[in-house]
Amino acid sequence: MKSNFWKSLLAGSAMLAGFTAAAGPLQSTDIVSDPAWVLHLDCDGLRQTVVGKYILSEMEKPESQKKLAAFQAIFNFDLRTALRGFTLYGASNEPEDGVLIVYADFDAARLTTLAEGGREHRSTMRGNHVIHSWLDEKKPAKDGVQPRTYAAIHQGRVIFGQRESRVVDALDVLDRIRPNLSASAPYAGLGAGVASPFIVGAARKIELPASDPNAAVLRQSKMLWLSLGEAQGRAQAVVKLEADSEEIARQIESIGKGLLGLMALQTEKPESVRLAQALAIEQVGTGVVLRLSLPADEVVDMMKADAARKAANP
Repeated sequence: MKSNFWKSLLAGSAMLAGFTAAAGPLQSTDIVSDPAWVLHLDCDGLRQTVVGKYILSEMEKPESQKKLAAFQAIFNFDLRTALRGFTLYGASNEPEDGVLIVYADFDAARLTTLAEGGREHRSTMRGNHVIHSWLDEKKPAKDGVQPRTYAAIHQGRVIFGQRESRVVDALDVLDRIRPNLSASAPYAGLGAGVASPFIVGAARKIELPASDPNAAVLRQSKMLWLSLGEAQGRAQAVVKLEADSEEIARQIESIGKGLLGLMALQTEKPESVRLAQALAIEQVGTGVVLRLSLPADEVVDMMKADAARKAANP
């Protein structure tokens, strides 16, 4: 097998059937102690929601079925049921420092065979673990060197990275050789503010293009937290920014209210107007909190409208 099969695996964020993986919620003990950012999707939790069931129904459509069948023919697994969740985090804001941990039900022997078929496959050892790597043909070469993708299996997890050192760090955390995120005070607020969140995330710094007129203010935020969930038929989201001072927080609140005002003026997009109406922003000390509460059925209607618009204007 060629490495594009593994790229499909990474892009689909899914594994093969045959090995019981960890549960869907964020596993803080699996993450390095001081990441620059972290984002987790609980696929098990999402499947139980109104929004998740809509996504699954879309995957039943003929055009999706063809892609799923091709994927399953290679990996012998159902993308809709075997994926438990995945976590992305970065030791820095450099893309090459990112790590992806996929939790799923998979056949480790099958994955190993696919990895060994990658272009210019190599393997190294870290303790009892094998780290596989292969050339990433879709990325441009840097200084004449073609980038490699690195991957390792740890029980019900597959770890991907663009640098071997980051995969090594991830394995050391999983083996409890290195400290993990569970004792990290800055990330203690992960998942707070929303019942049954299926997406949680946080970042120590917000990177925005220098050309953005709001970038100078937003770059002064010390911490960002994100939680999305669904409870009692309502989609809920909380985004919190912690600023350097109350003055900066007031400026961020002002920017946020201005953006909500612009959304409310987009009358040609009724879903944008409704979303603006469902959002509330307030300053709380040195923090700014953005809250969303909306019937889950309305969220699905917005997703349908967006899909229809894209279909009409491919």
